[in-house]
Amino acid sequence: MKIKIFFLTILTALLGAMNTSAQSETDKNSKLHSPHGLFNHLSIGLNTGLSGTGIDVTMPVHRLITVRTGYSGLHIGEYKFKSINTAEELTGTALVEDDAVRRAQMSDKIELAAKPNFWNVFLLAEIHPFTNDSFHFTAGLYFGSKNFLHFRNTNEGALDFLYDANCKVTDYNRAFATNFSPVGIKFGDYVFTADENGNIDVMMKTNVVKPYLGVGVGKHIAEKHRLSFALDLGLIFWGSPKFVLNNGVEIKSSSKEAGITQVFSWLKAWPSLQFKVAYKIF
Repeated sequence: MKIKIFFLTILTALLGAMNTSAQSETDKNSKLHSPHGLFNHLSIGLNTGLSGTGIDVTMPVHRLITVRTGYSGLHIGEYKFKSINTAEELTGTALVEDDAVRRAQMSDKIELAAKPNFWNVFLLAEIHPFTNDSFHFTAGLYFGSKNFLHFRNTNEGALDFLYDANCKVTDYNRAFATNFSPVGIKFGDYVFTADENGNIDVMMKTNVVKPYLGVGVGKHIAEKHRLSFALDLGLIFWGSPKFVLNNGVEIKSSSKEAGITQVFSWLKAWPSLQFKVAYKIF
């Protein structure tokens, strides 16, 4: 009797082990709701911050790596400011006798509007070095607009006097081998000249492809709930900004050592602080 009970106990244990093994194998083949897997979750989120406002989707590609792709754009209206007319600097020369230059010197400051036009699509990989921690490193690429700021006069077509005066200075420099600065509006060490339509139309341009490096905290894919929150801080490397007229001509700075030129010489990356709220679909 004792021998029968012994064999029944052994048989029961073996059947239990086989059932556990089969269940484990089933779990391996069904990764849909496992905490770590390949493409086994998907979240959609809204993000906002210094690189703009947009939408993105996130999926895991490894137990420590997630991939995020989406769009962000910086559209915050325009900033108006008044800037000095460089025609006032033409003193002690025969140019001041010219009617076009005299007319230009009658206006000391002119109003410009600077409007951001920064949008990008992005593909980012997030590395989570600690499986149970929300800290992560981020690296990837932004692709999009190379026009970061658009400068234009607020009074449409009203700067024909600047265009005429600049033409006179250009002709004078060519005829007498002089080197007078262009007539236009000062922006730091740059001079924005008017076009033949009487407008200042200048773009601040950056690279189309922009690498990104950063760190973050929070979850882009929730673990136990549907909603998650994340905060990311990093740099978008966009190259050295350039100012370009609407005819494609790059504006050269009058100085290489000071002022806004010196600022842009090291401002080769745009700081990005982004907050995100995400909803896990599955």
